[in-house]
Amino acid sequence: MAYYPILHKRDRLEGAIAQQAMPTFYMQDYTVLGFRVDDCDRALEILDRHAFTVRRDYGNKGVDIDSAERLRAVMQLLEDNGLRCEIADIAEGIYQG
Repeated sequence: MAYYPILHKRDRLEGAIAQQAMPTFYMQDYTVLGFRVDDCDRALEILDRHAFTVRRDYGNKGVDIDSAERLRAVMQLLEDNGLRCEIADIAEGIYQG
C-alpha cells in the first residue's frame, strides 16, 4: 500500500512531509507522487465516505492506495464531486545537501 499526500494546489510539500522521514543522504532527484486539489478537507471527506483509507496525522493529509485502479478511482471520484484534481510530483524544489 502506498501513501499519497493530498495538498492544496497552492501549497508546497515541505509542510506536508514535516513528520515524514526523508533520505539521510540522497544525491539524485527526490520525488513524491501526490494529489493537488482545490480543497483538501473536502477531498478527504469524499474519500473517507467512499471507503478509502485517509490520514490526518501530524498535520499531514493523504490517502493510502493499493493499486493503479484505485488511483484512477480517486481521481474520478474527486472530479465527479466537483473537485479539480491532478497527480503531480509534489516534492519539486526540495534540495537536500
